[in-house]
Amino acid sequence: MLLKGCMLLKDCGSKDIEGAWASLKRENPLVFHVTNAVASALSANVCLAIGASPLMSQYPGETEELIGIARGFLVNLGTPSAAAMETVERGMEAARSRAPGTAPFTLLDPVGYGASRFRVESTDALLNRYSFSIVKGNAGEISLLAKVGGAIKGVDAASTGDLRKGVLALARERRCVACATGEIDFLSDGESVALVRGGSALLPALSGSGCAVGTIVLSVTAACGDAVLGTLCGLAAMGIASERAEKKCAGSGTFPAALLDELYALRPEDFQDSRTRWSL
Repeated sequence: MLLKGCMLLKDCGSKDIEGAWASLKRENPLVFHVTNAVASALSANVCLAIGASPLMSQYPGETEELIGIARGFLVNLGTPSAAAMETVERGMEAARSRAPGTAPFTLLDPVGYGASRFRVESTDALLNRYSFSIVKGNAGEISLLAKVGGAIKGVDAASTGDLRKGVLALARERRCVACATGEIDFLSDGESVALVRGGSALLPALSGSGCAVGTIVLSVTAACGDAVLGTLCGLAAMGIASERAEKKCAGSGTFPAALLDELYALRPEDFQDSRTRWSL
C-alpha cells in the first residue's frame, strides 16, 4: 500500500462507507479552501450541507494560522491569481511542517490542466514540490496529467485516454489517491483501480459540480481519517444525491437546490447498498 494508514480499495465495503459518512456530522471537520471564484459559493454550501465547515481564503497573510486549525486543505486552480498561488504554496509549506499525524489532508484539483502553459507548469511545479493526499480532476485533466492521452476544452473534458492506466500510474508516481471523474469515475490507491458508477446526467450542466465533488471527498476524508475510504465515500455520495435530485428538479436551473437538499438529507443507511456502485 502506497498510502500509510489507509484502507485498500479491495477491502472497502458498504459498512465502511456508512461509517465514513457518519463521521462527518460527528467530527464536523474544518476544510480550508483555496478554490475558484466560479465554484466558491457552491462548494461552501455543499460543505455545510454534508456536515463539514467551509473556510474560503486567498489571503496569504493568514494562511499558516488557518492551516493550524484545518483538517483539510483544498487546492483548486480554476481561477488562478498571484495571491491564490502564494496562499497555496504557503499552505502546503505549513502543512508539511506540521508534526506527523497533525497535518491536514490535502487535495489538488488541477482545473483546466492543459488549457494553458501556465496551468500545466503551475500544477506540475506543485506536484513536484509537495505531496498531496488526493489528486482529483475530470477525465480529460487526469488523462493529460498522467500522460495517457486525452484533451480538454477550456475546463471541460473533450476526450480521455486510458483512465485505468492513468489513475494507477498517477497514484503510484505521486503516492496519492488518484481520481478521474466523469460518466464513470476512476479511482486508484496505487495498487488497484475502482470504477465507480452512478450520478446524474445534469451534473455537467452545473458549473462547479466537479469542484463540489472535491469538497465532499476531502470533507469525508478529513472526518474519517482515510483518503481512500473518504474518496470512495464522497464519490458514492455525489452519485446517490445527484440521482435523487434529478428526479425532483425541473431542469438545470433547479438542480443545484435539489442537489443541496439531497446531500443534506443523506444518512449513513443510504449507503447500505453502496458496494454495488463500484467494481475493481
